[in-house]
Amino acid sequence: MAEILRSVCLPIVVLLLAGCAGVFTPIEEPGVSIVSVKVLPASGIEQRIEVGLRVMNPNSSALAARGLVVNVGFNDLELLRGVAANPPPVPAYSEVEMTVVLSASLLNGMRLVSRLMERPDEPLQYRLEARLDLGAPFWQHITVLEQGEISGRHPVSAPGSTR
Repeated sequence: MAEILRSVCLPIVVLLLAGCAGVFTPIEEPGVSIVSVKVLPASGIEQRIEVGLRVMNPNSSALAARGLVVNVGFNDLELLRGVAANPPPVPAYSEVEMTVVLSASLLNGMRLVSRLMERPDEPLQYRLEARLDLGAPFWQHITVLEQGEISGRHPVSAPGSTR
């Protein structure tokens, strides 16, 4: 009887362990980039912007997210924020383009303009943060961060002034 249990149980345990190893394989961070921006008609004092995103999956399995949260900031001020439910799945080793509607923060927009006017020669720093809610038991979400700076801005001179 013990021999039968060993011959049946051992393969089952090996299969379970192999399955668990696949579950714990780390997920490589996907790439997210902005590919288009479209300003939508304003509603009162709220400005909405449609942003096209490209999500690139460097993994050997598809990324299927339940939701997506996007934040865009400039010079340490969060300027745009939005969410999307059930974004399209991204097949393995592929990329998918999608659109997300973001709301602009009016107050932070005014703060950014003020800072840019006070220090026109400083580079414009940007930050794109996208959180994919995978809803998987071991990986609840992946946060992708893209940041950098745009330098070489020059102050705009007033009409009629000489520089």
